[in-house]
Amino acid sequence: MFDAKLILITGQRQVGKSTLCARLVGELRAASVNVSGLLTRRTGAHDQEVLELRFGQTYPLTLPFAEVEGSATPHFRMDPAALARALDALRESFPTQVFILDEVGPLELKRGQGWAAALDWLATEPYAAALVVIRPELLGDLVARLALPWYTVVNVTPDNRDQVLGRLVAMISALIGGIGD
Repeated sequence: MFDAKLILITGQRQVGKSTLCARLVGELRAASVNVSGLLTRRTGAHDQEVLELRFGQTYPLTLPFAEVEGSATPHFRMDPAALARALDALRESFPTQVFILDEVGPLELKRGQGWAAALDWLATEPYAAALVVIRPELLGDLVARLALPWYTVVNVTPDNRDQVLGRLVAMISALIGGIGD
C-alpha cells in the first residue's frame, strides 16, 4: 500500500515537470477525479502564466522583466497582484481529491512570500493526494519546511518523463481508492 499522500515532483529546469503535471490533470479529469491547485507555464524567457485548476482561469504571473539585484526570483519579475490572486485560488482549492502546486521556489522557501501559506495548508486541509513541484536544489528546504512524516519524491528526467505519468496515475489511484472504477 502506498502511504504517502504527498508527492514531490523534482527535476532540473525545463525538463518537463509542469508539462507532466498538465498531462496528469488531463488523465485524472478524464477519469472524473477532482483536481485543484495551480499549474504554471513558461511563456517566454522571463515570462510565466498561471492556470487556476479549479476555476480554469489563466493569467500572467510575471511583469515585464527587469533585473533586480538580490531578487528571490532572478529570472522573473513576479506580479504581486497575480501572486495574491493565485494564493486566493489555492485557498479555495480545498477540499479536493488531488491538489497540485506548480511550483514552489525561493520566493516561498527563502522569503516566506508568494504561495508559502499553501505549504501550511498541506498539513491541515482535506485532500487525498497532493503534488508539489520543486527544483532539486530546493528539495531539502521544502522537506524541512513541510515537516510531514510521509512523502514520496519523483525525479523527472528526459529519459523517464514519459513513464512517470503512469507511475503518478497509479500512485494517485491507490490513494483515492481507484480511478475510473
